[in-house]
Amino acid sequence: MFYKDKYLALTVKIISLAIIIVVVIFFFYKIYQGENTYSQILDDKFKSEKIINEIRQNSEDLTRLARLYTNTKDTLYKNQYFEILNISKGVSPRPENFNRVYWGILTTKEQQDPPFIKTIKKSGSQLIATAKLDTLEKERISNALNYSLLLTQLEIEALHVLEEAPTSLNTLEAVPNQTKAIDLVNSEDYHKRVILIMKELNKAYALLETRTTKELSTLESEIKKSIIIISVLLFIIILTIVVIIQSALQLKKGTIDQLQISVQNKTKKLNESLMINREITKDLQTLNISKDLFFSIIAHDLKGPFNSLIGFSTLLLDDPVVNEHEELKESVQIIKSSSQNTFELLQNLLNWAQIQKGNLPFTRENLKIDDIVNNVLKVLSYQSMHKNIEIKTIIPDGPILVYADKDMLSTILRNLISNAIKYSHKNGTIEIICEKTTNAVNIIISDTGIGIPEERIKKLFDFQYVQKTRGTQGEKGTGLGLILTKDFIQRHHGAIWVESELGKGSKFTFTLPDF
Repeated sequence: MFYKDKYLALTVKIISLAIIIVVVIFFFYKIYQGENTYSQILDDKFKSEKIINEIRQNSEDLTRLARLYTNTKDTLYKNQYFEILNISKGVSPRPENFNRVYWGILTTKEQQDPPFIKTIKKSGSQLIATAKLDTLEKERISNALNYSLLLTQLEIEALHVLEEAPTSLNTLEAVPNQTKAIDLVNSEDYHKRVILIMKELNKAYALLETRTTKELSTLESEIKKSIIIISVLLFIIILTIVVIIQSALQLKKGTIDQLQISVQNKTKKLNESLMINREITKDLQTLNISKDLFFSIIAHDLKGPFNSLIGFSTLLLDDPVVNEHEELKESVQIIKSSSQNTFELLQNLLNWAQIQKGNLPFTRENLKIDDIVNNVLKVLSYQSMHKNIEIKTIIPDGPILVYADKDMLSTILRNLISNAIKYSHKNGTIEIICEKTTNAVNIIISDTGIGIPEERIKKLFDFQYVQKTRGTQGEKGTGLGLILTKDFIQRHHGAIWVESELGKGSKFTFTLPDF
């Protein structure tokens, strides 16, 4: 109990250490996230400042171009004016890098078409709506944008005045249109609107700067707290590791002593178990001898009587007296069928027992496949006649030879054909097809019976899933037939597979070498 408590305490310490390490990792992750957030805040500020600067620069350039046009009447400035205005309103595509470089090129007389890729149309209002700004910041920038658009109305009015004809034919009394236009873009009202734009933009910039500074300050404070917590936890981790090492060293000696005592006790118990196992082994050997004797009795003392019973019932069926009485004939046929079925079950059981012992003889020779098939069909003739099942054999002309053990091949065919009869309905059809291939013979046995469920097909040849399924008329079986069949085929280096569909029948195919 003492050592159990010590080990429990050590386990608790290790778990505590693991928890502290997880917490440290969590705070490291928080710092990592904080650094990413820091970069994101700065990036958002840069993008927001870019929008403010763009509105400011657009307003200044529109003012400059309007004044240049009213003073020089050079249409280049007019075209550039409307180019900037349409981009700001989202009427024209927005160029990449729409910044001071673009404005500088655009307002240079020597360059009319700046070499910038045009992208999607996006107005200043859309830029503000998608920017990461708070409500008040958006309101200030939107006000500045609206004031700028109102200012363009006065500028466009000046452009129209410049392009109108003189208002009087008397040139001495008429005020030149250019003078009127210049006065409009230099009027007190015009300057007031410009000041309003700049005030709103300055307020927006100040709000953005204040908010960003506050967010960064808060984030820096959180990061500093995380660093302090991590430092404390790392110190605790070091102390915990030292305590764990000391506890482990203290337990080492006690554990070794306990192990020595445990080894001594287990050695004693092992010796006792060996003595018991020796006695069990002797009992098992006796039981195994009894089992072998039991199967020997079955093989020699039961096979003979069953062979005699089958032979005598066959002779009785050939007797004219028996054939004259239908009830007697039917009884003899039932005796023969029952004896034959029981003999087949006994044969499968004996074969399986010999396989388990490794004593099953295996002698290969050249065999005519049609002879083996015909012999098996004779044995199973009553079963097929009882159900009125038509058996078709399709074997090419000429001898088809296989290099196989005669008894095993007969057992393979008997099991497969017997199953086809067992699981076929009355008036059904069975086909036995032999196909010669290169160095092998394929034998196909198909029926029109009940079929096999898909989930059972993979388990048909597995001894762990032996299933005793009754036939269409309640015929019984040991469930060993297909297990033996696969084993015998594999001994011949062949293969077997099955295709089946419920309600439509099954097709078993196996292959054997012909050399």
